[in-house]
Amino acid sequence: MAAVLLTGHGGPEKLVYRTDVKVPSPAPGEVLVKVTACGMNNTDVWVRQGAYGTEEDAAAVSTWRRQGNTLTFPRIQGTDTVGNIVAVGDGVSSDRIGERVMVDFSIYNRNDDSLADIDYMGHGRDGGYAEYQTVPAENAHVVATELTDVELATFCCAYLTGEQMLERAALMAGERVLVTGASGGVGSGIVQLARARGAIPYAVAGKGKEQAVLDIGAEAVITRGVADLP
Repeated sequence: MAAVLLTGHGGPEKLVYRTDVKVPSPAPGEVLVKVTACGMNNTDVWVRQGAYGTEEDAAAVSTWRRQGNTLTFPRIQGTDTVGNIVAVGDGVSSDRIGERVMVDFSIYNRNDDSLADIDYMGHGRDGGYAEYQTVPAENAHVVATELTDVELATFCCAYLTGEQMLERAALMAGERVLVTGASGGVGSGIVQLARARGAIPYAVAGKGKEQAVLDIGAEAVITRGVADLP
């Protein structure tokens, strides 16, 4: 199959496109997804660069998990996978073949789905910058929407991050929330997710982006960098 392999820390030259990568086989409890779209996140760039630093040296080359690093090379990156299930491993119903799915990229290392010891696909195991990807069956969520696969591939990392933030804040219907960076991926997701909960999001965004943030549900927008607020 075709895939983009990360061969080490560094610049874009560390990404190698190949067409001779073996199609993975789903292990027990897994499914094989034929990838139709996969988004790119800052995390992909920073992991490639090794830009996370260490506690002792912020400029040191380090990957996303400072403790218990699971990144090995070559690695297929890509967290935000959308596609169709084409095969299943032992223990997974064959009825799932053909499902259109969005992949939860999280690798939960605890039984309670805690984020305290989390890894992610594209780092601890291969991701979606390939024609095929294996994932745990419970991470492949059926989607039924008129949105295209390319549109869906913008959701996973940004919106899951935003949802976790709202969960931790215990935001309730009718409450107000201030969202900084509201025109970015996570921020715009939080604005929409807050509205879906019945909450009232107020936004902080850069000049020229105010209307776009209002259009996705912000109650009002504070322009970043303005000295005096109304």
